[in-house]
Amino acid sequence: MRVGILIVGSLLWDNCQRDAWRRSRLRVDRSVHVKAPIYYGRRSNSRGNTFTMTLGAGDALGEAVLVRCVSAIASVGGLVAEAEALWKAEQSTAGPNSIGASWGSVGVLFAPTVPADWRAGWEAYFRSHASPVRPVDDAGTLRIAWPVTSGRKPADADMILATATKAEATRPTVTEIADAWINQNQGHERYFFENIRHGIRTPDDNLIWDRIEEQRPRWLREGAHAAAIALLRAAAT
Repeated sequence: MRVGILIVGSLLWDNCQRDAWRRSRLRVDRSVHVKAPIYYGRRSNSRGNTFTMTLGAGDALGEAVLVRCVSAIASVGGLVAEAEALWKAEQSTAGPNSIGASWGSVGVLFAPTVPADWRAGWEAYFRSHASPVRPVDDAGTLRIAWPVTSGRKPADADMILATATKAEATRPTVTEIADAWINQNQGHERYFFENIRHGIRTPDDNLIWDRIEEQRPRWLREGAHAAAIALLRAAAT
């Protein structure tokens, strides 16, 4: 069975412990961009109280990245191993047999061809090791549509793993999202611009950028993030 990881943020480009995970378990050279319901919806204390990406359900579609796992799997145990490795990449302090915390959890999308006993095995594992975070349900299933490529072809995988993070109770506005980056000077705006540079896009990105460019924070005047800014300006024209 073929497993892919749906990536919607810094898992693709952050070079702390995640680099080793990407090199050992993923085929980043075979990644594809797919449509997925993503938005900046979670405030992150570790990123200066700015917003990070989260998965929605029924939200407008943005661009995420689907990366194939290096190894095919032959059992539910193989799926669990990939899920645990994904969570360890998300939370470096996670202990063994961990796939979630209060702020997020791993979930799975199953293709219709996946046997029922695989689904049941995953559900049993999830119920004993994690609590659901929307849009992951209490069976550990991601309640989003199967991702499709820009050519409207279904993503080529049997199972897709992703991390759902707990969004704010009230969805933040474009101004709130942009101002959180504008009003800091510790480099946390990098999260937004690295996502842009790697093709991870929400439907609100151009409006967020308009607000940033209008306000011209000090870090923007210092000339950083030129490659991502060029992409944003090209999209605007």
